[in-house]
Amino acid sequence: MPLSQPVQSNELHELLRWVAELYYLQQRGQAEIATLIGASVSKVSRLLAEARRRGIVTIHVTASRVGESDFERELADKLGLQVVYVAPARVTDASVASRAAALMAARVLPRLLQRQGVVGFSGGYTVAQLAHALEPMPGADLTIVPLQGNWVEGGMHVHNDEVCRDAAHRLQARALSLPAPMVVDRADTRDALLRDRSIRPVTARWSELDVAVVGVGPSPAGEGIDYQSVMGQLPLEVRAKLHEHGVVGDLCAHMFDARGRFVEHEVSRRTLSISVDELRRVPQVVAVAGGVSKAVSLLGAVRTGIPRVLITDQLAAERLYALVSGTLQSDIANLPAVYASAS
Repeated sequence: MPLSQPVQSNELHELLRWVAELYYLQQRGQAEIATLIGASVSKVSRLLAEARRRGIVTIHVTASRVGESDFERELADKLGLQVVYVAPARVTDASVASRAAALMAARVLPRLLQRQGVVGFSGGYTVAQLAHALEPMPGADLTIVPLQGNWVEGGMHVHNDEVCRDAAHRLQARALSLPAPMVVDRADTRDALLRDRSIRPVTARWSELDVAVVGVGPSPAGEGIDYQSVMGQLPLEVRAKLHEHGVVGDLCAHMFDARGRFVEHEVSRRTLSISVDELRRVPQVVAVAGGVSKAVSLLGAVRTGIPRVLITDQLAAERLYALVSGTLQSDIANLPAVYASAS
């Protein structure tokens, strides 16, 4: 005689509960559990997933204490930052390290956002990864604003409008669009675009920013980077010239040397992005970057005095600590003479 529906339901509930107990509390392997219940390993995996879906199993992870370690506090103090958050990832692959920093930033950023306000996002690989990993902030009233124009080629991560749309979608916020290229042919074209009525509704919000989330671009030489960077969109001869001028990185396309001094170049005058002065006036600038090869870039970015918060990975943080402590000179020694004394 077939079992009644309540009996079948109770049996399934108890099966789900027992499989979960065997796996999570008794530490039995899925193969052993499969033998005990007369099922396949894949069936056990599906039962565990169903137990979680029904709330039979709930997983609680204790609150993060990132930013509170002695190392993070000492590094923040040495750099003159409000706080440093370090993702505990010891990876040498640049893109993986950047993703680790981005995922950490996606969990930390809500602590830094007000429930209402204007938030700016730059483009770039790490910030794009961060934007995609954000979670909704129900009840918040946020406006997401691009901080620079867009590159047509190179991937969606260098298209600042797309990064902002993704962040807004994840946060359940609204996004503004900056329908303009990152770099134009002439400085007067850039100036005209900034005055254009189709652009002004966005650029006018730069003075209203509560938080700016920015990536830190790599050296123009691009050593150790295994993804397409914003800086990498520039012609090779331009990047070579910037390297000769001592550029180690950029913030929103504003290039700086290892001492944190901004380097003027003709390409800067053709770039459409938030100005350095406007960036300085933002109450909270959060710099997000990963990869040990970016340590000198991070040091230069911090020395500009613009970022107040830094989020990075473990190896990059340790290299940065060594640089700022004067215990590691090789990275500085290999830089062009124009800024080799920046240590």
